[in-house]
Amino acid sequence: MDHFINLLVKFFVWLSRFAPVFSKLGLIDYKRMSDLKNDPKMYILLVGYNGARNTGADVRVSEIVKQLQDRLGKDDVQISIMTLNEENIRCYFHSDIRLIHFSPVFFAKVFRACCANQAVILCEGSTLKSKFANALTLYFCEAAGIMKTQHKPCIAYGSEAGEMDDFLERTVKQLCADTYFIARTKNSLEEIQRLGLNGHLGTDAAWNFDSSSRTGWALTQLCQSGWDGTTPLLGIAPINPFWWPVKPSLAKWMKAKITGDHSLQFQLWYFFSWSRKREQQFESYLDAIARSVNEFASKHSCHVVLFGMERLDTDACSKMKAKLKVPASVFLSSDHDGREMAAVLRQLSLLVTSRYHAEVLSMSAKVPGIAISMDERLDNIMQEMDLCQYQLLHADDADLAAELKGALEYIVVHRKQIKERLGNQLINYQNTLDEMGDFLVSWLLSHESPA
Repeated sequence: MDHFINLLVKFFVWLSRFAPVFSKLGLIDYKRMSDLKNDPKMYILLVGYNGARNTGADVRVSEIVKQLQDRLGKDDVQISIMTLNEENIRCYFHSDIRLIHFSPVFFAKVFRACCANQAVILCEGSTLKSKFANALTLYFCEAAGIMKTQHKPCIAYGSEAGEMDDFLERTVKQLCADTYFIARTKNSLEEIQRLGLNGHLGTDAAWNFDSSSRTGWALTQLCQSGWDGTTPLLGIAPINPFWWPVKPSLAKWMKAKITGDHSLQFQLWYFFSWSRKREQQFESYLDAIARSVNEFASKHSCHVVLFGMERLDTDACSKMKAKLKVPASVFLSSDHDGREMAAVLRQLSLLVTSRYHAEVLSMSAKVPGIAISMDERLDNIMQEMDLCQYQLLHADDADLAAELKGALEYIVVHRKQIKERLGNQLINYQNTLDEMGDFLVSWLLSHESPA
């Protein structure tokens, strides 16, 4: 099925060369960069993983939109955003932003959207990797390939690159050859360059995300959920690190239809990877965190706050809460938007996270964080901040509970130095992001008169 999706993506990329003909026949809308000579408004499409109530994905895109409108002018740019659910992200944007609904059967929607715009920004962090789903990277490859075929600009903004299956790597090299990559970490840039692609080092797009308007709300909600207003807050952002990648399967789809068991179904014909061993690994991960947090929270008198940073984290939060012996508040992205989630994260005294953007969004308040990583994303950011030795753990570590206890106690002793390091690094990230915004606009404008 992955190879079939790969073929479909390449077919629609090939088909895109006939877009001018389809446009003349009235079948699609087609725009060129040269159209700017007659219409100064630039039409830009943002292609990402939006609308699934993934806090990080949504706040990233809201910041990219803000950068574009601030630098290009709201009246001089028409922004469209691919989304799995319009209602889930409408709260981030004004009505002048166009939302284009797509589904796991994304091929035709991406084709039409790319043809109708003059530039594409790939705005998901996990852009080139097989860890989550080959189909996700192929979705980005289709957009990149269409823009390449139509000689229109495509840029990946704050992207991560990791291990890929061989067939996917070949497709990336082919379809993303003209895409410019601003990598968010040094390791990702090195991987991008190894693939023969062009780019430079940047950072994540969410460092300037503002949640100050929801601070009062956050404090009220925390108190209503059982916090006394003074006890230090210990945050946990758990996930299920062991059910990836998601893979397409018509056989599993038919079985789910017949049996009515959709427990491992992600969407449509996509299913999580699962086995008895993976289930045991997940339970061990949850047990290790719960044991360490129970001991630490009792010893240091903390109020625990659980964060479901993605809709898919709801089950992990529920299971974690059942294992805790101390009271815990729960904030889920399915119930709260990015401003609300960020506002609560920024009230913490300490964070234990397996979610990259929980670390990013809490850092503006200099919240010391311990990463329990499942892939290169948290590894890379902790490496950048030189916090690997004591604050970077891994979900499959054999002695995770003991390691986490040690990391929590380490932060108690070294809190002042860690907060100072976070503050300095935050300034660097924010400055880099501002430079990225300037580069993005100048890069787009440099394509106004393509050869």
